[in-house]
Amino acid sequence: MTRAVVALLLAVSAAAADRTPGPIPDGMPFGRVEDADVDRLQEFALTRGFDLKAEMARVYGEKKLDEDALGRVFIFSRQFNTLDKNARTYGQIIYSSLLNIGEHIGVPAYVKIIDRQPPDVQQRVRDFLWYPAWHAQHKQNSGELESIYPWLFPKSYEFRRDDPIFANEI
Repeated sequence: MTRAVVALLLAVSAAAADRTPGPIPDGMPFGRVEDADVDRLQEFALTRGFDLKAEMARVYGEKKLDEDALGRVFIFSRQFNTLDKNARTYGQIIYSSLLNIGEHIGVPAYVKIIDRQPPDVQQRVRDFLWYPAWHAQHKQNSGELESIYPWLFPKSYEFRRDDPIFANEI
């Protein structure tokens, strides 16, 4: 069941990307994510005491979005130190959650869930969401995405600030 939820999430994100403004036409800004990548990330998570697939199943529950579960998924971002394959798979899951949940409840409501997290987690999640545009255009906050999603990328946001995952991205 949880594998199906994650696979569906990734598949739907590609379709949602066609309707979402931004520089990522295929919905996979962190590269192709296969079942083996999700399984590898799950093993990584389990060794750190976190069941990512179960939390994602809670996020996309049958009745309504579980905001607390999404918050726990955001907090899990603290487990990454480099932009390796696990971090890229996680990044794709976060990017997909913005597309899917943002379409369902609206981007401002999604951002409120981010804003309830500790400052380092807010920065990390925003970095994962900003990275696709930055990677495609190599621009610091240029104003384009901030004007589309001013709550998601406020003027005070600075990509890579105190974040070791993206510090080496040039």
